[in-house]
Amino acid sequence: MNSIRFLFVFLAGLSFIHANSAQRGQEIYSQICVTCHGPNLDGGIGPSLVDAYWKYGDTPEAIMRAITKGINGTEMIAYEYVYSEEDRQAVTDFILDKQEGNRQTLRSFYARDYFKGKRFSPELFDSVESTSQEILPENFLYTKRAFDGIVRGQSKLFIKQAGKYRFNVNPIGRTSIWVNGEEIHYADVEKSKDTYLNKEFHLEPGIHQLDIMHEEPTGHSMRFNARIRKSTGEYWMLTGKSLEGNTPKIVRPETEAKVVRKWIDGLPPRTLLVLLPNQVMVAYDSASGQVLKAWKSALINQTPSLDSRSQNKSVAKGQEISGAQQTIFKGKEFSLKSYEPAGDSLFISTLVDGVNKRVKVSPEGTDSFSISVQ
Repeated sequence: MNSIRFLFVFLAGLSFIHANSAQRGQEIYSQICVTCHGPNLDGGIGPSLVDAYWKYGDTPEAIMRAITKGINGTEMIAYEYVYSEEDRQAVTDFILDKQEGNRQTLRSFYARDYFKGKRFSPELFDSVESTSQEILPENFLYTKRAFDGIVRGQSKLFIKQAGKYRFNVNPIGRTSIWVNGEEIHYADVEKSKDTYLNKEFHLEPGIHQLDIMHEEPTGHSMRFNARIRKSTGEYWMLTGKSLEGNTPKIVRPETEAKVVRKWIDGLPPRTLLVLLPNQVMVAYDSASGQVLKAWKSALINQTPSLDSRSQNKSVAKGQEISGAQQTIFKGKEFSLKSYEPAGDSLFISTLVDGVNKRVKVSPEGTDSFSISVQ
């Protein structure tokens, strides 16, 4: 009884220490990190610290290393001699406390022969060597085209709220999914439907072990598609496409005017973002002939054009210029014809009620812009 009481007190003490560490980490984050990563950790000048993509690693060790040593070629500086090891660990704990979804994903490939006629299980996979292993920064499974073999994904599932969950899986080949050592999903298209398994399961807040084992039919690229869905309808993808070369990026004004056409948060879908050399950005709605907004000291946190990430809108950032909204053309029907950079300015041609109209957007001073109808 005394040993049980001691264990309870010890674990409670660890929880208290971690909570205090995360609170200290939040204080440091709000002083330093918020400038680049945003008040909600969802990115700005720097990347998001709460989405599934972690280019430089999402383990506690990788996060601590990035804080300590910085990241070459980025604006992330080293804080090794700025904050103590205890404070750097506190920031790491704070970031980890904010995670939700699939993290720290290890992908392993295996040859088919060993698994013929055998029911998938973690023990079976642990009994044979993989042909290759790789940590996936995307935190979902994918393979190259015409992959011929078996794939296993082991990851940690960060849960913030207790609730019921279920896997949504399209039945391709055979698949077994385990959570915390229990098989939750099983499907094999070559077996009777009586063998199909897909349980609803309950998860408490914390970190859980997720193990996905899958075999595609011979000769196919990976068509396996899986997600974990909350009872509230929210979900996290467990499979997808490689994001290599398609990571979110920061777009800033350059020495010449340029246009960005992306799905921008808070703006209509046909909006052109005109970036001017004086660091001013103008949002021109080609479907209404209006300037909607403008910013100085501007940039765009641009997401790539991929199915698995384009659900996240790109974000325009900067100091909003008051009084920027104005109507350039009046009409009922608008159709964008073209836009053309010309040095520090940009020309936009629009059909307004069948008549071609042309407008010039130019920088004005160090923190404003001008628009003239040509």
